[in-house]
Amino acid sequence: MFGILRQFLEDPKTVGIFLLLALPGRLLAISAHESAHAYVANRCGDPTGRLMGRISLNPMRHLDPIGILMMLTVGIGWAKPVPVNPLNYRHYRRDDLLVSIAGVTMNLILFIASSIAIMFIAGLALARIETVSSYFAANVKGLEIFTMNGNLYWLEGDQYWYCSIGSAIGNAAYMGEYLIQPVLGSTVSYLYQMLGYSMVCNLCLMLFNLLPVPPLDGYHVLNDLVLKKPLFTSRQAMMAGQSILILLAFTGYLSKGLTFVTDYIYDWVGAGAVYLYGLIGVL
Repeated sequence: MFGILRQFLEDPKTVGIFLLLALPGRLLAISAHESAHAYVANRCGDPTGRLMGRISLNPMRHLDPIGILMMLTVGIGWAKPVPVNPLNYRHYRRDDLLVSIAGVTMNLILFIASSIAIMFIAGLALARIETVSSYFAANVKGLEIFTMNGNLYWLEGDQYWYCSIGSAIGNAAYMGEYLIQPVLGSTVSYLYQMLGYSMVCNLCLMLFNLLPVPPLDGYHVLNDLVLKKPLFTSRQAMMAGQSILILLAFTGYLSKGLTFVTDYIYDWVGAGAVYLYGLIGVL
């Protein structure tokens, strides 16, 4: 659970850089998520969130101390929920559904935007990387980074390491120093990694909030479409749902479940990037 704290004690510089690069994307992800809830609720007739200043990208209006602690220690957290009054909705259940999906929709938009930016930067780098037919050709030319047979190779120490180009794009948050830095420089590499962390955070936040557990958005979606129970969740149900989420996070099952799903999505992102690069002649 406290793996990142242990890593910080062992290598404070690396973890510090990670936190600095990941923080902007995480703050934007949770701020945009909650702001979207408040904005849509206001459009549906409930000004509660707007009157409390929650239609804002200022993270200070949305941060929750426990949620931030969870984000720093286990990698996934939450912000203060936007208060809503369903009695103000023009269409009781329909508007609750719209407000519920507003946050995850914003995270989906940010995920797609980050992915497109990553593909663009990676495409610029790949266009400058030489493609060779064999290790022999790479060694003769003294190449430190090259592509061959759909894989990306880079020299580390006295040997080459490699991964598929699709995996390099799909795992953008962790490939900047190998794919981008040698070709486009450290500044662009840091931007690339920042976008990669934004992609990861928005995808995980979207999937997390779609879990059908109160008080998450997924429970509201399930309730509005299937259960048809009252919109006002009891305090006992809210506390039970929060306890379940904290237990899943602390035991690691939440992280394992999210990783299982996100790995498939990253593979699709990488495969899509490779296909597009083939169409425009980058590969």
